[in-house]
Amino acid sequence: MNKSTKKIIEELIQKGYITNERDLTANDKTNIIFDYMIKKYSYLLDEDINTVLSKSDFEKGKIIHQILLKFGKYFLSNSQIIEYDSKINSDEPVIYVTNHRFKDDILSTILAIKNRAFIVFGSLPQFYGTLDGIMSAKNGVVMVNRKNANSKRSSVEKAKYVLKNNMNLLICPEGVWNKSPNECMLDFWSGFYRIAKKEDGTFYKIVPVVHYIYNTYESSKNNNIHTIVGDPISLDGFSEQEGVSYVRTVMLNYYWNLMEKYGVTKRDDLLKGFNDSTEAWEYELTNRVKTADKYDFEIEISADKKKKNNELDIWDTIANLDVTKENAIEVINAKKKVKELKTNDFQHRF
Repeated sequence: MNKSTKKIIEELIQKGYITNERDLTANDKTNIIFDYMIKKYSYLLDEDINTVLSKSDFEKGKIIHQILLKFGKYFLSNSQIIEYDSKINSDEPVIYVTNHRFKDDILSTILAIKNRAFIVFGSLPQFYGTLDGIMSAKNGVVMVNRKNANSKRSSVEKAKYVLKNNMNLLICPEGVWNKSPNECMLDFWSGFYRIAKKEDGTFYKIVPVVHYIYNTYESSKNNNIHTIVGDPISLDGFSEQEGVSYVRTVMLNYYWNLMEKYGVTKRDDLLKGFNDSTEAWEYELTNRVKTADKYDFEIEISADKKKKNNELDIWDTIANLDVTKENAIEVINAKKKVKELKTNDFQHRF
């Protein structure tokens, strides 16, 4: 990191756009890409729409978009198969929402939808420290620092501004990679609903894009990315909670159908070489994380939408009670249960 980069970072901290250097580096080593990106694109963290999104930005990304469509498939770790494409033809922009589970999900989405879309980008280390960030910046992005409340609020207005300028958006409503072995998708953040809502109360269409890949870290001919570009969804008449839940349900149905078709296997195959399912899934996640060029662990274990009154919170309350003769057995059992739940809470361990 050169002196110029350090100075810019200090200014970003002073302005309150980042909390510290880790927001940008995730405690990882920096390189020449980082210095270039900070110098050229640090302004994208500004909360002023006019500063961040000039009219020229909507024109400049056309060339890089065509390059991505032509050569992007060569940068995928796995081959992609489009299972269904609703072939969107709309007089106004749409919001593409996609599930978030593996390294190439964003590029796979761009290749599947074919239409250009500004990416709502929330992984600052990935953006400022990798070639993916450079390509995304030239395509068009709405940056959001998820550790900063003002940044999260202003990103909604920036995204609305993008739509008003007749440009599509691409959002991952899960927020972080889904690392749960038991949920096809995490609960969705509701930001896309608020972004989609126009001033007159009507909505921009939501287009679901769902990917399934059997193994998220292995490159092989039999491990394809299977993609569905779903039919547009109208949120007119839905409350925020209803709309978010409906979109997630539609996407879950798409995902389930893909999993049923391409993910069938025997338990013995899954556990081959492992003592139990916990050990097998730990191996899967360890290798999946390695595929990321930059991995913000702090964000990944904290930025998913938490369920209220989850089982761990309930048992943890009991486990932390003062032990008496009357409750000793219950407290001891609760401590064992908390340990078990934390071991199996992969989403907040990786």
